[in-house]
Amino acid sequence: MKKILCYISLSLVFVSCKKWVDINENPNSANSTVPTAEQRLPPLIAQFVDGYESAGTRAAFVSQQLAVVYANNNNWNLTRWYSNVSSANWPWQSWYVNTAVNIDPLITAAEKVEAWHYIGAAKVIKAWGFGYLADFYGMLPYDEFNNKDILTPKFDEAEYIQGKVLALLDEAIADLQKTQGPIAPPLAKGDILNKGKVDNWIRLAWGLKARFMLHTSKKANFDAQAVLDAANKGPQNELQSTVMQYVDEGPTVPSAAKEALQYTNTGTTARLTKLYMDYILNNYTGAPTGVNNMEDPRANLLIPRSTNKFNMFYRTQGVDMTSDLPKTGPAAVSYNANTNSFSNKDSIYVTLRKTPYAPSSSDRIQSTGTWYTARGAKGLLLTVSEMEFIKAEVLLRLNRPIEALAAYKAGIASHMSLMGVSPLTIGEFSLSTSIVQNPAQLTMSHIMIQKYIAMSYSPELWVDLRRMNYCTDAAGNYNEASGVYKGFKRPSHVYVEAYPNQTDWPRRFAVASYEINYNIEQVLKANPDAAKPTYLNQPIWWDKP
Repeated sequence: MKKILCYISLSLVFVSCKKWVDINENPNSANSTVPTAEQRLPPLIAQFVDGYESAGTRAAFVSQQLAVVYANNNNWNLTRWYSNVSSANWPWQSWYVNTAVNIDPLITAAEKVEAWHYIGAAKVIKAWGFGYLADFYGMLPYDEFNNKDILTPKFDEAEYIQGKVLALLDEAIADLQKTQGPIAPPLAKGDILNKGKVDNWIRLAWGLKARFMLHTSKKANFDAQAVLDAANKGPQNELQSTVMQYVDEGPTVPSAAKEALQYTNTGTTARLTKLYMDYILNNYTGAPTGVNNMEDPRANLLIPRSTNKFNMFYRTQGVDMTSDLPKTGPAAVSYNANTNSFSNKDSIYVTLRKTPYAPSSSDRIQSTGTWYTARGAKGLLLTVSEMEFIKAEVLLRLNRPIEALAAYKAGIASHMSLMGVSPLTIGEFSLSTSIVQNPAQLTMSHIMIQKYIAMSYSPELWVDLRRMNYCTDAAGNYNEASGVYKGFKRPSHVYVEAYPNQTDWPRRFAVASYEINYNIEQVLKANPDAAKPTYLNQPIWWDKP
């Protein structure tokens, strides 16, 4: 078409046509300037959530929610608390390569049309990404990460980054509260996460502030009231929670782009641990009990089941991480439909994926799957349940046990509601003796173990374990009586090079291999111990008194 215009207009010289070509952008060709804010936001959200939930899968292995069938690979290494440079890579790559570099171009595009809500959402994502990864790795590039003239950016300490993150969240809240310009696209046009609900983004920002400020609970300057105030401005009900709804397009669709991240990440090799099942089933030291006990309604949603040869359901066995089993097992299994049998006895450790995908009445159920690992599951990114547990912890610290108990019970109930448990069943469980009913009997352990369940597959799960010092005494030794996470012990196959002493526990992830290979000078300048195995047990800034 451009050539035809040149031919039919004899009064135009060739240079005029050349100029016409130069000043126009092809909207069908990717570049850094063409996409609008509403075109940029969906992939930005998708890439962020991929990295965030993948970090959550890694946290679930380190935090002893997940075990894995034996193979000397990344996931098996994570169960022994060894985050090598390979297993550390994806959250880092997903953030820096796929997400963070695209935030400023989105903001620039939004500024052109005064799309303040897009700017606010972009700043929330930027704060969220740098905030959770700083907690994950302990140090990372922030100030220089996006400078095209610096190929080896310096590493900034997580404490410095948290200050930047909290300020950025304040900016985001202010932008989200602005009236958009007359030609700005509505947020709903590009928001695949909160469906254009600006109030949800504001509450998300406040919830993140509460989350990040809570991390400083070991510090002398910890401001419990500020955390409580922020949590009260975060999500207060299920509809105000930030949840990613994944799409199940069926077993014959080759693309995994829309399926749940935990379905993808756990695959067919992940198994549940005995500790995780003990927490769900109230089988731990100091668990609430009495004359009106009731099984947790989430049990069959969180614990996969299989059927035996007589078509009777049985629950998976949990892998005891303190036994010798994780050193060489459990073994992978296969099912033979002709003989209606499994290849070995480790079939008692049931896969987390629903198998068969769509069973007929004659099929043997190899696994019912779990709520989080269904193909069309939900990703609970920041919820009212988390806010209630934050309130419960802080209120208990403030010696307000009656209010703390109410928040503890609300946290349990709201998580059940998010999982689709009926209100009637939730009400029955809330009145049972399987949860604490007397404010005077409520302990930090009760709150945090219930939060452990509600924060399944979340990076925040591992933050809590570190903040609460796992199940140890003041010296760092395992102590069932004084520890918070009852039964959480060092695994039998622990990576002794990184954790040589009984008082050593996982405190940070390894630096990604990209930085080790191409930016080692800046890595070692930030922390001379970064290349040592024991770097993994070094507490990050908020993990120290």
